[in-house]
Amino acid sequence: MVQKRKRLARNSASRLAELRSERQAEAADPSQWTQLGLARKIGASVRSVKAWEAGATLPRLFYRRRLAKAFGVGIAELGFRSADPSER
Repeated sequence: MVQKRKRLARNSASRLAELRSERQAEAADPSQWTQLGLARKIGASVRSVKAWEAGATLPRLFYRRRLAKAFGVGIAELGFRSADPSER
């Protein structure tokens, strides 16, 4: 179970970093899409955002929803899987 969770964290981490980089490149104010800017936008710590992007941890459902809203995508597009049908 732990290895499966780590593999999922690594896969979603690359997608999360990729989305943040895309938004940063497209934004009129790129500082909004730095790790600090994203952390502030979703109410998380920079340390958490760094850990998510590194694949060290997975964000909890609360932050997955906030990340999806910030990026304007579904949770599935972030690369996170869930048993909760309301996330799909």
